[in-house]
Amino acid sequence: MPLFEIHTQPDCQWGIWRIEEAWPELLRGLERREAHRPFLDGIRADGRRTEWLAVRALLKAMMGGREPAVAYRPEGYPYLPDAPDVHVSFTHTHGYAAAICARTPAVGIDIERPMPRILGLRNRFLSPDEEQLIAGPDPDDPLRPTLCWSAKETVFKMLRLRSADWLRDVRLLDFDASAGRLRLREHLTPRADIFTICAAVYPDFVLTRGVGREG
Repeated sequence: MPLFEIHTQPDCQWGIWRIEEAWPELLRGLERREAHRPFLDGIRADGRRTEWLAVRALLKAMMGGREPAVAYRPEGYPYLPDAPDVHVSFTHTHGYAAAICARTPAVGIDIERPMPRILGLRNRFLSPDEEQLIAGPDPDDPLRPTLCWSAKETVFKMLRLRSADWLRDVRLLDFDASAGRLRLREHLTPRADIFTICAAVYPDFVLTRGVGREG
C-alpha cells in the first residue's frame, strides 16, 4: 500500500497518499465500491478516477481502516454525512493525493508541484507588496510563488469559496520560509479574518494546510 504518511495533531489529522496503483486496484480496496461505480462510470479519464479513489483510500487509512461516506455540498466542498462534527478538505496533484480532517469548519489543504510556468502567472495572484514579502535569492525559482499560490488556495477552501479574486480577496501578510508558516488575511467579510497556514516542502511537491482562523 503506497501510503506516504499520516500525521495526527491536537487540532487535526492529515495525510498524503503516493499514487502508484491503477484505479481498479484502488477500487478493490474500498468497501463502498458499488456506490462509487456510477460516479466512476461518468469519468472518462483514468487519471481522474485514480485521484478520486486515492483520496478515499487515504481517508480509509486515516479512519483506522473504515471507509467513510463522502458527499458534497451545493457549494462544492466535501463533508462526511455520518460524521457531521468532522470537517474535511481534499487535494491532489500528479502522483499524490492529500486530505485533512478537523473539528473546526475552517479547514483546508492543498498540494502543488513547483513548475516554472507559475513565474509567468505571478502577477495574477501576487501584488507588488506580496512579491517583496516572498522575495528570495533566486527570482527564477518557482518554489516561493508556488507556496503562496498553494496557501491562498488553502484559504479559499477554508472559506468554502469556489471562485475568488486571487489578488484582492486574500492577501499575504507574512512569509516565514524557515518556519514553514504563512499568514494571510481575507478581505471578503467585515471580520477580515487572519489565517495561519503551515507549509511543507517535499522533493516532488509542496503542501499547505490550515485549521481555524485568528479573527
